[in-house]
Amino acid sequence: MIIDWKIVIETMGIISTAVPRTLLYAVTILFFGILLGAVLAWIEDKKIPVVQQIINVIRSYIRGVPLIVHLFIMRYAMPGIAAPFLAVFGLTREPGQFPAVVIVLTTYIALEAVIEAQNIRSALYSIDSSQIDAGKSIGMSNTQLTKRVIVPQALAYAVPLFLNAFLKIIKALSLAFTVGLVEILAQAQVAAALSFSYLEAYIAAALIYWILCGFLSVIFGRVSKKLQYYN
Repeated sequence: MIIDWKIVIETMGIISTAVPRTLLYAVTILFFGILLGAVLAWIEDKKIPVVQQIINVIRSYIRGVPLIVHLFIMRYAMPGIAAPFLAVFGLTREPGQFPAVVIVLTTYIALEAVIEAQNIRSALYSIDSSQIDAGKSIGMSNTQLTKRVIVPQALAYAVPLFLNAFLKIIKALSLAFTVGLVEILAQAQVAAALSFSYLEAYIAAALIYWILCGFLSVIFGRVSKKLQYYN
């Protein structure tokens, strides 16, 4: 078996064109996942029995069902869900990549929100309660406590968790080609189909993922160290 590294390098150049798009999808998913996760974390902290049971059932379902199954469910459910909204604008269906983008982002954000709720709660619970008591003892308001004590320390704890989530999203997006979304792996498949060099194309994709994840790990690592330094 001989690997043509010239083709690998050339294919990496082709695949790299999909990196900004993949990062945009991943950032969008993580951002809205964290927002919805914060809402879920707040709801869980209220400890409403019925609501807590519903969240536990949803979390159990998400853990037990493969991601690709969720994607296909959304793939066939989305047209029916979107049809009434499209009809308002006189459209029968959206052109181009839009349906795939909506399906993938909606599915991933919903799944990520449940996961990030746990990460956010873990970050908040990592703060020593004695620091909050000390803040109250010197007359700090709840807003001041949140801004100066809770958020900085929770962020320092949460950044590595968010990094893991971000890297997981980037790798999980490789499944998105099954519903028509063009990201890193899908771009590799396109390049492979054009050159018939499938081995080189997938090696190129693996190297792109490796380099990208390594670069992001360095960036998040520096951010985490700065946050810990300021704390």
